[in-house]
Amino acid sequence: MPPLSATRLLTEWTWSTGGVLLAVALTTGYFALVVRARRRGVRWPWSRIALFLTIGIGVLVYATCGPVGAYRTTFMFMFAVQVVLVGTIVPVGIALGDPMRLFTAAAGHDQTWLHRGLRSRVAKTILHPAVSAVLDISGIMLVFFTGYGVAATRSEVVEAVLLVHLVTIGVAFGVPLLVDELLPRWATPPVRIMLAFFDGLIDAVPGIVVFTRSYLLMPDFPGFASAAASARNGLSAMQDQRFAGGSLLLATELIGVPVLGAVFMEWLRSDAEETREVDARLDEQEQTRQASEAQEGAGDEPWWVNDPRMAERFRR
Repeated sequence: MPPLSATRLLTEWTWSTGGVLLAVALTTGYFALVVRARRRGVRWPWSRIALFLTIGIGVLVYATCGPVGAYRTTFMFMFAVQVVLVGTIVPVGIALGDPMRLFTAAAGHDQTWLHRGLRSRVAKTILHPAVSAVLDISGIMLVFFTGYGVAATRSEVVEAVLLVHLVTIGVAFGVPLLVDELLPRWATPPVRIMLAFFDGLIDAVPGIVVFTRSYLLMPDFPGFASAAASARNGLSAMQDQRFAGGSLLLATELIGVPVLGAVFMEWLRSDAEETREVDARLDEQEQTRQASEAQEGAGDEPWWVNDPRMAERFRR
């Protein structure tokens, strides 16, 4: 690779088979559900589609095929940025696309195989905020403290597995925060905001650990080889590792703010829906009461007043 510069952060692109296949699979599945929902008379909001395509699929393509993906095997900090983007930002974009409600709208009911699976004991355990947060952090730690990360930089197959792994663990934590049905009843909107806040704090752990290590966590990283020295401009392996830890720390903390905002917007939306449902229920009860009173009042009148034949005779 040529030396990294500000211009190449926009112009240097590459091909990632795993990234492209994952982006195509997610986009195809999402739009298939949109089409099915529209056939059932549900017009899915364009805002949801835009969020899914930009924050979800757009970031995925940039992280795998853009400059981040191009330099992921040259600089360890670029590899760390890719891990954060795919494991944190992309799941948020998918969650903002509201896939669960879209799936329900496409199916026409909430008794599908997916709904039954999410209601199972295993799914509820995995989606529990404490469990999903641990899985999220341990999944990122696994990349840097085992040979998993190095293998992903040397094999397209392992890279594809890593991408699916990061998106999956990110979705397991991100989607429930934005969908009421996937969390326990005690996880009210204010509680979900607190969970998102603490998740931002916990996500800082991998970055701090990587930054403070005094030994190389990935000594076999391709960018540490002498063949990549010309592209690194004298950046040492230990400096690169510290930059990787700082990138993890900075990215997770910056990402925490939009996540909190998204959870807060979902809180406002759910409150608005609940208000509409309560108003509709009260209106229905008022109409039922008025109809009942009218029927009781009609029962006190003589029978011929409400008889159509007698009314016609009186009219004549």
